[in-house]
Amino acid sequence: MTRSHEPLIRLARFKVEELQKQMAEIDRARASLNDQISRLEASVPEEQAEAAKSKDGFLAYGSYAQAVIKRKENIRLSLAEVEGQADAIRSRLETAFQELKKYELLEERRLARIESAVRSAEQAELDEIAQMRAARAH
Repeated sequence: MTRSHEPLIRLARFKVEELQKQMAEIDRARASLNDQISRLEASVPEEQAEAAKSKDGFLAYGSYAQAVIKRKENIRLSLAEVEGQADAIRSRLETAFQELKKYELLEERRLARIESAVRSAEQAELDEIAQMRAARAH
């Protein structure tokens, strides 16, 4: 009979699991970057309130606002890069899943062929026994 596909299935499952771990890392990085943007956006009204309290604060607020804008731009660029990595991993994960399913299907078919061959052999034995009984009866 043909060889088992189990080693290929294990390897394909390992590949899928590794890519899923990488995708989880990407998701954590995405969440962290979004959290940083949210914190920056939340800090702006606080800084505006502080700037309104004094002339020095008012003068310093402009450079603070510029820094926040630049920081948000940088974070958004990082977020775009992370999204690109996520797309690449998603594509590799889809391919890995397809490969895994292919090997699992091949293994199912192999096992079905073995099962069918066993049933055929058992039926042949039963037919032979029936023929011997019929021959003895005549």
